[in-house]
Amino acid sequence: MRSSSRALAAVALAAAVATGAAACSSGSSSSSSPSTTTGSSASGSSAPTASITAWIVTTAAAGSPAPSDTAVQNLATAFNKAHPGDTVTIKFVQNDAYKQQIQDAMTAGNEPQIFWTWGGGPLQQDIKAAKVTALTTTAALSSSYLSQFLPSSLGAVTVNGNVYGIPVEGTQPVYFFYNKTVFSKYNLTFPTTWAQLVSDVAVFKSHGVAPISLAGGASWTELMYLEYLADRIGGPSVADALQSNAANAWSNPAVTEALTDVQSLIKAGGFQTGYTSLQDNGTNDTLVTSGKAAMQLMGDWDISSILGADPSFISSGDLGMAPFPTVAGGSGNAADLAGNTASYVSISTNATPAQLAVAKEFFQDELASSSYAQAEVAAGEVPVTSGAASDFTGNMASFDTTIYNDVQQAPNFQYSWDQAMTPGVSAEMLTDLSKIFDLSETPAQMVSDLNSAATKDAA
Repeated sequence: MRSSSRALAAVALAAAVATGAAACSSGSSSSSSPSTTTGSSASGSSAPTASITAWIVTTAAAGSPAPSDTAVQNLATAFNKAHPGDTVTIKFVQNDAYKQQIQDAMTAGNEPQIFWTWGGGPLQQDIKAAKVTALTTTAALSSSYLSQFLPSSLGAVTVNGNVYGIPVEGTQPVYFFYNKTVFSKYNLTFPTTWAQLVSDVAVFKSHGVAPISLAGGASWTELMYLEYLADRIGGPSVADALQSNAANAWSNPAVTEALTDVQSLIKAGGFQTGYTSLQDNGTNDTLVTSGKAAMQLMGDWDISSILGADPSFISSGDLGMAPFPTVAGGSGNAADLAGNTASYVSISTNATPAQLAVAKEFFQDELASSSYAQAEVAAGEVPVTSGAASDFTGNMASFDTTIYNDVQQAPNFQYSWDQAMTPGVSAEMLTDLSKIFDLSETPAQMVSDLNSAATKDAA
């Protein structure tokens, strides 16, 4: 799934966090050397000073930082000011290039001291390659510090009881976002079951309205349907087995049923004409806000994306948000979530002792601070720190409160499969899924392909 940057949104949101902002750094070499001098940090401890670099993923154009980028840059600026002699330099890396860029850097041994991760399978591979610092042992981050984050937010970066990453951006569960006016016009309420959703598809089509907007030009937008259907049908154990590359896990009947349901929805005309080529560039949002489509399944960043493009749609109360429907006979809980639990930063094992000390202080002093939580909210994020709900204000407050409460109460929050699974499985899954959605491949073919990919990655 895409990086959070719910923040491709509003100029108004950018202004809210821009006060005192430094320009986005172009970065520095990740091989920064620590100073040999000794200084006193703001916390009063005496330790060698050091310079470190942090790579942060962005989806914003160069020179046009997203609000969340500005919030992170301000975080480093505040830390540097409070810790004379220590320097945290932020380098923003484009989302699409990041995975290859960080792996190339790790292979060459010149990765940054702090690096972005989505957790899951790729992080586990980096841990096996001894590239990631165990924060609960090597860096000795206390349990009281970690308890400041919502429990569900650390699952994707917890391996064998050790935590390897700290949330740096907000939580991003996936919901249906819909046009209340369109639903009301045809005397419909948002469906709570899959059967009702399919029934509503027929109603919308009969009135010339595209039932669901889908930016199918990127397979991750299609993946969200498979994730939720598999959970609603078979429960959390389905994704757990898939993500562990268990033998023949893709042969689970819940996966086949989910893929079959997807293709049935397509054949019923569930998506707009040309859905397989539409990119996630805002047009998919416009279809919903204009009433040309009734709804869209998307991560919670969609709220601020819509706010940036059409603020009146939110201020008027036309935007609705609803959980993914249940499936008759399924064993999944209706309160289960899918999406990105958060985005994270980890510390590289190539950090010197002095650099490790500075990275630890940066994590402890800044990432769980109330001021950063407030900046995240202003940037359109939903923080995963305790007590953040008191910061929710304005047009997005009701949405943020619902998301925050849902994340706290969810029986299971499955991490986006393309991030959680091993690289070979993830790549094959997205390739096959695009064929499922253009009806050029059967569920049985995809199951066979993915079982083979999982066997290779597990070897």
